Order: sequence, then structure tokens, then C-alpha cells
Amino acid sequence: MPWPGRIIMHVDMDAFFASVEQRDKPALRGKPVLVGGSSRRGVVAAASYESRKFGCRSAMPMAQALRLCPTAIVVKGNYGKYSAASKAVFEVLRSFTPDVQPISVDEAFMEMTGALHIYEKQWGISGLSVLERIGRAIKQRIREAVDLPASVGISGNKFLAKLSSDLSKPDGLKILDPRAAETELAFMPVGVIYGLGPKTQDRLRQIEIKTIADLRAFGEERLVSRFGEQAREWLRLSRGEDHRPVRLEREQKSIGKERTFFDNIADPDELRTVLLGFTEEVARSLREDGLTCRGVTLKLRLGDFSTFTRSATLGAPTDSTKAIWAVASDLLAKWLNERRGALRLMGVSLHGLSGEEQLDLFASVPARDIETRSSGKQKKVDKATDAIIEKFGRGSIKRGGSLRDD
Repeated sequence: MPWPGRIIMHVDMDAFFASVEQRDKPALRGKPVLVGGSSRRGVVAAASYESRKFGCRSAMPMAQALRLCPTAIVVKGNYGKYSAASKAVFEVLRSFTPDVQPISVDEAFMEMTGALHIYEKQWGISGLSVLERIGRAIKQRIREAVDLPASVGISGNKFLAKLSSDLSKPDGLKILDPRAAETELAFMPVGVIYGLGPKTQDRLRQIEIKTIADLRAFGEERLVSRFGEQAREWLRLSRGEDHRPVRLEREQKSIGKERTFFDNIADPDELRTVLLGFTEEVARSLREDGLTCRGVTLKLRLGDFSTFTRSATLGAPTDSTKAIWAVASDLLAKWLNERRGALRLMGVSLHGLSGEEQLDLFASVPARDIETRSSGKQKKVDKATDAIIEKFGRGSIKRGGSLRDD
């Protein structure tokens, strides 16, 4: 029977950071591993499947995870290794289709609808057989490239594809025919629907809604009266309906970089240094994609999980690291003047993206806007640093502002 409609795949690396550590350190294989801060004040960045059996999970305070699993081995993370592995994984995914939407360093959606005929013709098979073969080929090539396990979910939309990969973990493959979705979903817990966090699930349990079948039976208008318009989306997903497109990288509306720290950071100089590194990365991504940005947003999260964002609009579109850094560092300085606290997460994102600016020769340019545009000298600096990093890797060159006084 031919496959109906779209074909979406969701690829998710299993316990990514922990799997990389177990790959590189054979003594850790088969043992509970927690990647994160070396002190009990840190946060778990990744938990191996051996530690998850005890209830450990990412974003959990390290002290709590060690209470649940006292025998867990704590490993301080190495973002350089994880970034290299992530890059190799995404190269594999793009070898199957150019239509890839990264979700994080370790997962992505793939739109396979347009590429399917290529594999049907190449292999002489169709239907579920060709989908299974593609899924297994993706897993095998990832294993060959980085020696790491991945789970693959295949279905007719993003929600069902991600649900399928979650259900196949670890190191699995699941195909969910969208025509059978309504039946297969019925007895699953409502928590599989995104948008339904623990607090909302508690509220639903109070009115005897525990499964997706319970949610459907309660009735749309009754749900909306209690939970608002978002309940309509829950019901659509509960029936396996999801029309969201796979957004390609070239269609992105923002470029960002953020990190949850292994140990909370309070030192303003250290925060400034980290932010400069992030700024250099996102500005380089702009230039690689031939884009400029109009705005900068800073994201800050304290140890108690309270989160703050600060944004500013640039005077004119730019791809200059210097111009973006001037705005980002000013946002951080203003926030530090308002309040102090150890940060567990920091990030910077660029928005208002567009193609490289074509200046109107007859437009008047306010003096304050001119400095946000890349001068010829600044363009040369950015081009030179980009070339060095491309050849020798991140960390091969640093701006003076990133160096500590000591």
C-alpha cells in the first residue's frame, strides 16, 4: 500500500554527551554516567541510559542526581568533542536530503517526501520497505561516522515522527503509519503531547484525564473553557494531526547560541568572555549564510531557573562581529548593573535576518547608524578570522576582548 502524503523523519542521538564520553572512555561503558559540573552545585547536562534507570535526567541538579544514583560517575563535559560529533552527524543527514531542520546539537527533522523517489528507483522497493531501509541506512552511516547510536522515527508529520523516535529509544527505529495514529495514540499518556508539561498534566489528572483517549472524550469546548485556546491544539495532536512544515536552515528567522553551564558562573569577566565567544560564532554563521541582522537578544537564566531576556535593535543591518558585540556586551553590562547572580545559562541570538544589504544610494543615513555597518577594514578582519577558524578550528584565534586580565 503506498504511503499517504508527507514523509517526515526525526533523528535523535541517544544520551548524546554521555554516549560520546562512553565512546571515548571504554571504562565508562555500561556504567551510570552523568555529564556536567564536577561539583554538586552543577547541573546534569546529559545522563547515560544506565543512570536514567535511577531517575537521573538532564537539567537535574547534580546533587539530586547523585542522591538518586550514588554510584554514578560524573564527567566534566567537553563541548569541543560534542560539537565535532554533531557536525559530522548533520553532514550524514544532509547526504540523504538537503531538507534538514536542526532542533539542537543532537536532533533534527528531515523532510523526505521529495527525495523518496530517488531511493525507490535506486533500490527497486517502495512503501514501508524503502522507509525502513532509509532509516537503517541513516543509523548505519551515523555509526560509521561517529561510532554513536541514534534513534529514528518515521511518520507523516513532525509530532508523530518525534513520538516514534522517542518510543524507539535507545538505538531504535520506528515507523508509525499516520493512518493508524489515532488508534495507536489512544492509550498513551497525555504527557506525550508537547505543550503538556507536568503542572498541566497534574491539572488534567484532577479531572480524570490521564490518557489521550480521556482527553478526546472530555470534549473540545469543555477543555477550552478550562485551559484556553491551546486545548484545541492538544486535541489536534491527540488525533495525530500536525501541519507544521520542516523549516529549512536557509529559511531560519534567527541565529542563536546558548549554553547551560556545568557550574553556575557569577564572575562578570568570565561571563563577558563566554558571551564574546558566542557572539563570534553567531556572527560567523551570519556571514557564512550571506545574511545580516537587525536585532540582538541576550538570554540569561539564574540558578533558581528565573529567566531574563534583553533585546536591542541595531541602527542598520550588519554582519560585523564588532557591531554585534558592542550591542551584546552593552546588554550584559546593563543587566549586571540591575542585578547580580550566578548564571546557569546564557545565550545570544540574532534576529531580523535578511540577505546581504544593498544600500540605497539616495537614502540619507543617520550618523548614528553608520557605525553599525561593516567598514572595509572590519570586513577584512572578519574575513581573515573566519578563514583561520575554518582552517584551524575554533579557539585558533581570539579577539583581545576575550582574554582575561590575568
